[in-house]
Amino acid sequence: MKLKKLTLLFGRICSGKSSYKPEEYRIVVSNIVRGIILKSTREELQNTIHLDQKIGEALVMVIDQVADHVEYVIVDGIRQASIVEMILQHYPYAELVWLEVPTEERKRRYESRKDAKDVELFDIADNKPIELECQKIFTIFKQRLKVIDNYEVATES
Repeated sequence: MKLKKLTLLFGRICSGKSSYKPEEYRIVVSNIVRGIILKSTREELQNTIHLDQKIGEALVMVIDQVADHVEYVIVDGIRQASIVEMILQHYPYAELVWLEVPTEERKRRYESRKDAKDVELFDIADNKPIELECQKIFTIFKQRLKVIDNYEVATES
């Protein structure tokens, strides 16, 4: 196996996930989810709590597929603790990184990026059940998380 490091990257909307270590091989969870549900707006992607088993299985499969070909993998944007646990069963050495950004800054980033998938106001998108599930990751894995103050990152996620 060539894979040396696996990083699971977490953070709320617009915490800067997409700009974190861009040189590494990146698996974007929303792309996996989009492939499962064939939807693309943020609202549609956020209504997927019940698909955690399928999403977790798909992520493990993709990681397994690239593990022989790349040394560093980032899994960007897991929103549920059950998916994290599933990946950790297969890759217990994975690094867990939480990007911390004040709500006001995340809101500014959200409003300024004008992404086509953002079909609702920030306050609504940031308080969807799936976003609140994401916050549970912070609580559940707090002792294991590497928390990075990502306030200075200009590119939003």
